[in-house]
Amino acid sequence: MSNPLNAANELRTQSPERLWALSAESVYSALAATATGEPIQERLEPHVRTEIIRTNDERGRDPVVSIHEWLLDELGLVDNSTISLLGMVVLISDEPQPFIRTATVARLQPAEMVLRSCNEIEEDNVPRRELDSLLADEWDETVLAPLLGSLGFMTIYPDSVDLNRERIDSSLSAQQTMSTETVVAEAYRDILSRVVESADAACLEDLVQRLIGTTPTKGELEMAEVANLASTQAITVDETEVEDAVRNQRQEYEDEFDQVRSLLVPSTEADLERVNTDQSVGLDDVSEDADLSADEREAALKVVATVAAYPVLATFDVHFVTERWPSVTPYSLYQALSSVPGVECEVSDGLVEFETVPEAVDVEAVRDEYTKHLVERCSDIQSRIDTLSQETVSFPPDPVATESMVVQDYESIDSGAIAPTYFTYTLVDPDALGEQKMDAYVGDSRGLGRERARLRRWHERRSSGLKPYTAMTDRLFSLGLERDIEDKVLRIMTPFDDDTFNEYVAQIRRLLEHGFELRLLTRHTKEPWEWRRLQRNLLSEIKEHRDRVTVRSYSRFKEHQRVTPDMDFRDLNEIGIHGKLQTVGAPEEGAALLGSANFMENSYDWNPECGIYTERTQFVDAAVEFFDIVWDISAADELSIERLQEIPDHQLVPTYYS
Repeated sequence: MSNPLNAANELRTQSPERLWALSAESVYSALAATATGEPIQERLEPHVRTEIIRTNDERGRDPVVSIHEWLLDELGLVDNSTISLLGMVVLISDEPQPFIRTATVARLQPAEMVLRSCNEIEEDNVPRRELDSLLADEWDETVLAPLLGSLGFMTIYPDSVDLNRERIDSSLSAQQTMSTETVVAEAYRDILSRVVESADAACLEDLVQRLIGTTPTKGELEMAEVANLASTQAITVDETEVEDAVRNQRQEYEDEFDQVRSLLVPSTEADLERVNTDQSVGLDDVSEDADLSADEREAALKVVATVAAYPVLATFDVHFVTERWPSVTPYSLYQALSSVPGVECEVSDGLVEFETVPEAVDVEAVRDEYTKHLVERCSDIQSRIDTLSQETVSFPPDPVATESMVVQDYESIDSGAIAPTYFTYTLVDPDALGEQKMDAYVGDSRGLGRERARLRRWHERRSSGLKPYTAMTDRLFSLGLERDIEDKVLRIMTPFDDDTFNEYVAQIRRLLEHGFELRLLTRHTKEPWEWRRLQRNLLSEIKEHRDRVTVRSYSRFKEHQRVTPDMDFRDLNEIGIHGKLQTVGAPEEGAALLGSANFMENSYDWNPECGIYTERTQFVDAAVEFFDIVWDISAADELSIERLQEIPDHQLVPTYYS
């Protein structure tokens, strides 16, 4: 996909602003799918399910796949459907998210510019307009900003932006000038360590040197190296070249093994001349003309002493010297040997070929250490031969963090997104209503008797996902008392009510005593006796807290007209509140109960009713948002408590029409 605008438009969320179902974790999963030849959509499905839980929203799968395919290509993780060297580095990382963010900054220049500008802002929370001022065009607004949100650089709200300073700083600081040659060598070493898993460090270095002509440095790849790889043209690994390198390196080890074994078990006596000197050669006899260190003098004398004592060792392994005296190089060893009286030799291909040595050397020979070195070296080389013989080279390497990426994506879900949700119902419950009520209901009817028995069995066996309206109303009110809720608001929308309020008035009173505010939304077309019932069952019971109780009605007419006393209200085509909704607290701390049940006895005890109770943040947020818009547009029809005490003797007419 060359242009991500269409997909971004379909996936863009509003608050916070990001690209739906895209994260650093999902990018890794898409890369892993490409590496293993699986459909990207299948690998992204766990992230899609996570996003549904997180947002309580669902989008099409095609734009989700498209935006990931575009990003893999844009970040240089994939080149023409082939996993790049950078992509392989990300694949083998245990924690690839920082690498993905670093690559984003390195590859997308607008991203770096925006983040550098954000980094100059001292506050971590900034007004939204400051971010908007940094976005140059539609692409920045539609793709870049939501992408930065999805990758965790910032959280973008409609009026503010929270900056993740740590991620911004680390990704920007990784953008530094480095030797690309060295970085590529290090990347090859790390990747080959996964492909040729049993290879030791020396074997890996040899393979990298053979492949690209550069020896990698020690240590693991860090973000700076990843940024360097991302900022260069995508590099792809030729599997055939790697196979050839492995095969040739194995042959080299086999030749080396034969050579070292010949040093350990020489077949014939060496043609070595021993030169007679006036006295035993010691450290003081090494020529002072050469600028030699103490290690170089000692190494040279001990080698000469060993060969002089054991002429069969006239061909000597240089590796013994460079391993035992790390500061000595093959060249400096040759210089030191050439300064020893009576020595003539040549150093090449890791061997010292002695022609002459002094008869007596005043330094202890190191034959035992040398023999042990040769035995160990033979063993090491044989191990490398075995390693390269058994391995089947396969690129790209297997992804190592596939499962952890899904787990981490799930763990990032806010706890409020995973909360109890119950199907709420009312269905006649013989045990709850009691024998007296049920006997009056059944009477002499055999059919109703069978119905009572069947209802009793259903209530006994019903699943745990079913909860009665009465129980869930009680739970919602109790939640406000059990939790430390900051947004102390109890919202109730019910077109009609009756004595049922009296059953919950004790809990409502306690909520008011704890500082809660009650907002009650109803319809205006109540008869005087209905207002008296509300007064008796609720308002009179909480009279000491009436300053925390607000009652509004919402009802309108389909055609605007002036209301006159002689009108028949039945002809006005009234519209009004029909929803039944209760919420407590803010979305992240409260609950919502909604469905078909009015706040009435029939709805709570008799009528077959159904609805939903949930504490899921996104669901409660939507319920509160809906209640609040109806509440706001009902402001003109707020009923004063004093007016309600007087009990209207006529139907209430919306203020808009009176």
